[in-house]
Amino acid sequence: MERYTIDPASQHPNALRVFNKFSTFRTPYKLIDDQPIHAFLIVPDKLPSGPRPLLVRFHGGGWVEGEAEASIRAFFLELALKHGAVILTPDYRLRPEHQLTDGIEDIQSFWQWIEDGSAQRVLKATLPNVTIDARNLMVAGESTGGYIATVTALLPLSSLPIKVLFLQYPTLNMTDVTRAENISEAMRRSGLWSESVPYSEVEDCLAHAEKGTLRTRANFGSRMRLLMGMLQAGKFWDETRDAEWLCPLRALDRAGALPPILLYHSKVDEVLPWQHTEEWVAKLRGVQPDVPLLLAYQQGDHVFDKDDNMETPWLQGPLEFVQRYWPASG
Repeated sequence: MERYTIDPASQHPNALRVFNKFSTFRTPYKLIDDQPIHAFLIVPDKLPSGPRPLLVRFHGGGWVEGEAEASIRAFFLELALKHGAVILTPDYRLRPEHQLTDGIEDIQSFWQWIEDGSAQRVLKATLPNVTIDARNLMVAGESTGGYIATVTALLPLSSLPIKVLFLQYPTLNMTDVTRAENISEAMRRSGLWSESVPYSEVEDCLAHAEKGTLRTRANFGSRMRLLMGMLQAGKFWDETRDAEWLCPLRALDRAGALPPILLYHSKVDEVLPWQHTEEWVAKLRGVQPDVPLLLAYQQGDHVFDKDDNMETPWLQGPLEFVQRYWPASG
């Protein structure tokens, strides 16, 4: 594990105000042909004694872009400080250089790395006084990261007991989002279909990719046209093969008991229709009516919470809900 310096340009102002109270480290959680895929540990400099709660956060970016440690929400940092928790956030393989199932395989490897004690051993080699309680776990993510957090619990990808899911405008109807023919009116109005992007742009990207080199990181905002090109050509994934288990709306049919869920979305989201969230929640309440769920709708763009902190008025109720379940005491 090596110390890692957070790039200030990758963070929003309220997060930058508290990052000086943390130390950040980078470590591989997986090797593919000797190439590392990294996880980042964001650790408060002052921690109480005893095993510390764990907050796992998955980044968004439509599977085509994003970096694990970029755009950390200020309220996650503040929650970590309040409860003496460790934040852990991984990279994963991106489209189009890799298949969607490759990224899912990475997430499963990431959870196995935690479950078999490897994450703890790596941490203690550098910070011998810090212990993670991986069973005192909140799993969070925004957009695609929210999708990953959701399928972590649905499939499940981890055997760890999740105390609460913190889902920020996640992709919940993957089938509708990725359907090139007969897409819904809600999706047709989304930014992913706002202009025509030829698939040749994706082919050009693949032609210039260095063969055998993993693509696990890309700046936010740098490759969204690749996502649009794949979606519009119907080439984002193999829906006929994978939708039954990788579409969260369909996966609800076979899911085991789910943990408490905080879920929020904007009703003017320009990327993912809020109606997909409404549809998923309605089905969840039908198949698992006893799951504690707080659903909150806001106004704003897709990533409307990017610079919010624990003092933001609309977040008071959601954060109170989350802290009923995490961190667990005793």
